[in-house]
Amino acid sequence: MEIERKFLVNNIDNLDLTKYKKKSIIQDYLYFDRLSCIRKRKIESNNEIKYTYTIKTDKTGISVNEIEKEIDEKTYNSLEKNDKYITINKDRYIIPYKNHKIELDIFKDKYEGIIFAEIEFESVEIANNFELPKWFGKEISENITNAEMATKDLNSFIKGIKKNTIYKINSIKFI
Repeated sequence: MEIERKFLVNNIDNLDLTKYKKKSIIQDYLYFDRLSCIRKRKIESNNEIKYTYTIKTDKTGISVNEIEKEIDEKTYNSLEKNDKYITINKDRYIIPYKNHKIELDIFKDKYEGIIFAEIEFESVEIANNFELPKWFGKEISENITNAEMATKDLNSFIKGIKKNTIYKINSIKFI
């Protein structure tokens, strides 16, 4: 079970990202519906490449069942990308914070300018009572997943953010 809260981030100017571990991630979705998603990932870090295959099901609030398996390059390449979905390309920085890890995702290509921060927790209770960094923006934990993002272009994604809040990310207004 993965228990995770996700936030938009509007400004990382005060973060020295060179201090943190960086991973470059290419993420393709093979299948997605309202109950489950299947993805493959290529993760590059410190001149090493890792490949994973992930199934997520039964998302409820901030919880989702997740099965993830490391696979080899041949298997990764044999899993054909589904052209219905946009490839997600991002740099992820791992930032230690209060005995947890913030995963700061800075999106590239079609989602250039979008920045998410995610934190995984041991329980929903801990997640709901956790003191968040002041640089976190609007919470989107229950509003959008990366799989849903892969089904939308940037303009559709922006429209999907709650309409009653105006939020800026690198000069993009979310209305």
